[in-house]
Amino acid sequence: MIREFFYLQKSDRKVILTVLCVAVVALGVIFFAGGENDRSNTLVSADSIDRFAPRKHPRDSSTYRRRYGQGPSSATRTVYVRTKIVYRDTAFSRGRAISQGGRDTVRAHYQPKIRQGEHIVLNTADTTALKSVPGIGPYFASKVVQYGERLGGYVSVDQLDEIEDFPLDAKEYLVVEHPSPRKLNVNQLSLNELKRHPYINFYQARAITDYRRLHGPLKSLDDLRLSKDFPQPAIDRLRPYVTF
Repeated sequence: MIREFFYLQKSDRKVILTVLCVAVVALGVIFFAGGENDRSNTLVSADSIDRFAPRKHPRDSSTYRRRYGQGPSSATRTVYVRTKIVYRDTAFSRGRAISQGGRDTVRAHYQPKIRQGEHIVLNTADTTALKSVPGIGPYFASKVVQYGERLGGYVSVDQLDEIEDFPLDAKEYLVVEHPSPRKLNVNQLSLNELKRHPYINFYQARAITDYRRLHGPLKSLDDLRLSKDFPQPAIDRLRPYVTF
C-alpha cells in the first residue's frame, strides 16, 4: 500500500496527507475535551495570597505559616499569610461561582465554633458572636444583624426562617431572652414610614392610614381584622411591634 502511495500523482498525495492531518487533530481535540468533561463537580479553590493578622484557631486551613532562616546561627522569621479562596465548579471550563449561601457554609466550617448545648443570645449578638455558631459565616451573620435591625429586634428564633436560605440547624444554638422590640406608633407614622417595617407592605400601610382617616385612631390591631389585607396571622405577627 505504501508503494502504491508513491505512484499517485503529487496532488493526490497532498490531499491524502491533508485528510490524515485533519483526522489526527480531530482525534486529539476529542481526547482532551473528553478528559475535561470527565472531571467531577467537586469544588476546588483558586488561591491568591495576602498578608493578614495571625488567627489563633489552628483548624483554619486557609492559614499557614512559613519559616525562613539563613542558617543555624540566624534568627528564624515567622510569616503569616492568608489564602483568599475563590470557589469554582470544575465541570465547566470557564468556571461557575457557587451561591453566596453555599460559600458561607464552606467558610463557616473553618470558624471557631461553640459546642452543642451552648447558646448565643440573638438580640445582643454581633456578627463576631454569630460567626461562632455552627453553620453561620460572615454572610449570614450580617443578614441576621441587618434583619434584626429592620424588625426592631427579634421576639422568636423562628423569625430566622424569614431570611432566605438561612441554615435552620443553626437555630438550636440561638435563644431570645427578655425580648423588648422597638415599637411602631401606628397612629402617628405616615404610609411610607409604616411600610418600611418587614411585616407591613404597601397595601397594609394604606389600610392603616385609611382606617385612621375614616374612623380615627386605632385602639388595637383587631380594628383591622375586617380588612382583607390583614388576615389573623398577619395581625398576630405584627402585634409585638406596634403601640397606639
